[in-house]
Amino acid sequence: MTEKAVIVGAGMVGLATAYRLARDGLAVTVVDTGRSGAGASTRNAGWIVPVMSTPVPAPGMVGKALRWMARKDSPLHIRPSLRPDHVRFMASMLRHCNSRDYQHGIEALVALNERTVSLFDGYQQGGVRFEYHRTGHLLVFRTRDAMHAHRADFAPMERIGHTAVPLSGDEVRDLEPALGPYVQAGLQCTQERHVDPATLIEGLEQRCRDLGVRFLHGRHVTGIRSEGALTTSVLAGDEEISGDLFVLAAGVHSGALSRLAGFPLPIQPGKGYGFDDTSGSVKLRHSVYLGEAKVAITPLSGRLRFAGTMEFGSSDSTVAPHRVRGIIQSAGEYLPDFPPAQQQAWTGLRPMTPDGLPVIGPLPGKDNVFVASGHGMLGVTLAPMTAEIIAAQVKGEERDSDIANTARPFSPQRFARRDHGKPVR
Repeated sequence: MTEKAVIVGAGMVGLATAYRLARDGLAVTVVDTGRSGAGASTRNAGWIVPVMSTPVPAPGMVGKALRWMARKDSPLHIRPSLRPDHVRFMASMLRHCNSRDYQHGIEALVALNERTVSLFDGYQQGGVRFEYHRTGHLLVFRTRDAMHAHRADFAPMERIGHTAVPLSGDEVRDLEPALGPYVQAGLQCTQERHVDPATLIEGLEQRCRDLGVRFLHGRHVTGIRSEGALTTSVLAGDEEISGDLFVLAAGVHSGALSRLAGFPLPIQPGKGYGFDDTSGSVKLRHSVYLGEAKVAITPLSGRLRFAGTMEFGSSDSTVAPHRVRGIIQSAGEYLPDFPPAQQQAWTGLRPMTPDGLPVIGPLPGKDNVFVASGHGMLGVTLAPMTAEIIAAQVKGEERDSDIANTARPFSPQRFARRDHGKPVR
């Protein structure tokens, strides 16, 4: 008898998981409040970037955050809020801003990224149609010190073939003549890729439909029904959807869903901003990261996509004009020909965790509920491998394979307080 899997969330991670489970022969239903990829899954830079897979909480982040608090257009902004969940989350994130936790996170992400590029190549080979670029990434900097600091962070990824080769300012401009004289150094990362995230979402959904996946769009999950440790169904709209196993892959909404399931996870939104420039005033071949400004620029068919900033304490899609102006002004410092005019901007809410690592695996207290969320700014990069882990855990193969060690740092169990038996919120 075919197992029935219910996946809550039709973003990048949810679709990747649906595709993987459907290929394993499960009868999959995907439930989402909107259409596929309506949130951060399409409103992002589209980068497949193992080399830049580092936790957000890092040594020195506290000092930077304090210095940037006075600037509304800074790369990182924390909105003051007395909401208890926000205060607890930020306090926990600050506790993780140390070298030990940061290095632990990098090592965990190295292992998680070992198959990233081959899995994306496998999407194409498996019939998923999407805009896919293999030209690599350039990270550019106004000082050599900034370049060396980033290179040190990226060094562990060299073990899995993702290198960052240092370049002079002139060597960077030889590769991308649009960059201006203020660029003094760069890093060339030839193994990295980029996609048009909207086409990837469309391609995955279509391939899932080809495999028989059922989609229920416009359904808000209001309840999760269980009998002891076994979840039996989710309530979505006017329908009760039963299943043998359930995957919570709803991005920033996964924390609320896990609460419905009995184990609340500390997943909070981090708002990113972006816009697409179709003026054609700047031409780029590579994806380019403006190091000090923390802005990603992605060349796509007929346009350049700009994405940047991280804003905590905001949970809506409102666009703050000064945050967009910050991206535009920063871009102009690196790209002299970039037009300074205001752009039509969008926002995307990234699912963040206090330790900067995704949450992947069985939900404590539930035998058949799995979580695949909390990927922050790495949702596109990490989605295929997340799906591999969930598939192995569903089949019971995870205990007998190397995937167990890969998955362990991302377990939801890390948010349980053993002293009181209550989850860390």
